[in-house]
Amino acid sequence: MAENYKHMQLLLHAIEGINRTMELKSLLLKCMNSACQVMEAEASSLMLIDEVTGELHVSIPTGPIKDKIKGMSIPRDKGVAGWVLKSKEPYFTNELKDSDIFWGELSSEFSSQSIMCVPLLNSKKEAIGVLQVLNKLNGKEFKKEEIPVFETLAGHVALSIEKVKEVDDLKKKIKEKESKLKEVHQGLKSNLAAINALIQLEVPTIDDELAQFVLKATGSRIEAISNAHHILYNQDEFEYLDLGLYLGRLTSIVSEIFEQEGKEISLLLDMDKIALKASVALTVGLIVNEVLVNMYKDAFVIESYGKITLAVKKDEQNCVAISISDDGGGLKSNLDGSEEDSLGSIIIKTLASKLDATLTQRTNDAGGTTFTILFYN
Repeated sequence: MAENYKHMQLLLHAIEGINRTMELKSLLLKCMNSACQVMEAEASSLMLIDEVTGELHVSIPTGPIKDKIKGMSIPRDKGVAGWVLKSKEPYFTNELKDSDIFWGELSSEFSSQSIMCVPLLNSKKEAIGVLQVLNKLNGKEFKKEEIPVFETLAGHVALSIEKVKEVDDLKKKIKEKESKLKEVHQGLKSNLAAINALIQLEVPTIDDELAQFVLKATGSRIEAISNAHHILYNQDEFEYLDLGLYLGRLTSIVSEIFEQEGKEISLLLDMDKIALKASVALTVGLIVNEVLVNMYKDAFVIESYGKITLAVKKDEQNCVAISISDDGGGLKSNLDGSEEDSLGSIIIKTLASKLDATLTQRTNDAGGTTFTILFYN
């Protein structure tokens, strides 16, 4: 009775350790150490069916010759292991050398006296391998009453191996999908960049200033989307974007698109590191782009020098504040939604509604305009 209680304690401890392990190599090592401990054996081995060759592969054995037999394979129809695998029944003997199904030692440096071997059955009751222990310690013999204990351990081992393989397969599928998603982002970025390049090539061929502005504005809107896909392609996380990195790239390209000979308009950035969902960041980028486009159009018609300042801040209540200001002549249109007097105001109002954002536009005391976007992340 006391011996059975001891076996059950060891078994529960072993099962607990096995169920906590999610990495296959560590799992198998825990399995084999647990087998020796629970069954009080000198050595143990777990043999799994090789999916390629169909043979039984010795995986992480324990005992005095573990390093010599690790990685070896035997025919799936030979020896005690082969018999157990085929019959899906446990087998034990304390006189292995006299057994009709004994196939021989895997190494001449080890002598097998007694053995207990049980099948590893997955959730579909298919045999995926065997678990065996060799040579009971202290001159003892394996007993029939110990088979249920060993079978219980083997059952948890088999299901744990199945669980880890399922997780590994899932990780592999996720990785494959992430790779395909990266290709999609790269493809979109490249196509959008090509479209913008063609648009910008057309700009110098057009004499009408309004038409030039429309083409440039269209190109900058395309770049706002393109750059989001560029950043997503170059990072492992697809759900979130670094807003500062995104707006930094976006504003740089907008300034290049609206660069004019004889004018020096500098762009000053002051941005906190803020992670936003990609869809939210893209919406923010489109709003910022629209404000910048209109500032480049309106604020520096007369002035040859000036600056645009973009500040992005986040407070403790997760309120994101984006401020865009110029020191030139300011915006000529009301872009904060108070009046729909331009295409830009309509676009910004529509996009801001998606963020539930508050928009304000005011004239600075020293001249120019400050446009503010407030929303909660």
